[in-house]
Amino acid sequence: MPFRISFNLGDADLQHLAEVAQVRQSAARAQPIERIVASAREVYLKGSQAHLADFVKERYSRLGTLLEMADDAEWRLSEEDSQRLVNALACFGEPAPGASSALLDQAIMIELVSRDLHHDLESYRDFCKFRAAQLAKRHSPPGADREQWLSQRRETLQKRMHTRRKRDLDAAAGPVRRLFSLFGL
Repeated sequence: MPFRISFNLGDADLQHLAEVAQVRQSAARAQPIERIVASAREVYLKGSQAHLADFVKERYSRLGTLLEMADDAEWRLSEEDSQRLVNALACFGEPAPGASSALLDQAIMIELVSRDLHHDLESYRDFCKFRAAQLAKRHSPPGADREQWLSQRRETLQKRMHTRRKRDLDAAAGPVRRLFSLFGL
């Protein structure tokens, strides 16, 4: 029988998490992108291999999707979108002295970051589903034809991602707007 637990993050909690993210992002600026991705991958592997509650595992799977997005050469994010993704992954870098790196704390950070990148994650998942369906249907090797149909779908999905992100930011006000920009994503 499922049991629901919920909690609220107050202004002080959100401020603390924003500060943690900012410290990690600042430290990451001096690192190559590969190191930022590797640090986030370490957090992902630690969480995905631990015996955790399903709700925590689901958050770690989102971090896994962000890492797949970073590695996917066919997704081809713009420079701005790629920087948003790197900023998000930087939130999972080396913890600052005194900062927690506990699995639940990381899951909360993953939840907040994935909310900021909700449209990015949704578009990427749709892209992966499309690519898998087309590969099964066409049985075609990589080539010009494949690049053409992937390119069309990628452009459509990334345009949708931008439109929805802008719509949400324009519609948000006050604390909600602050939450969307909590991590500078």
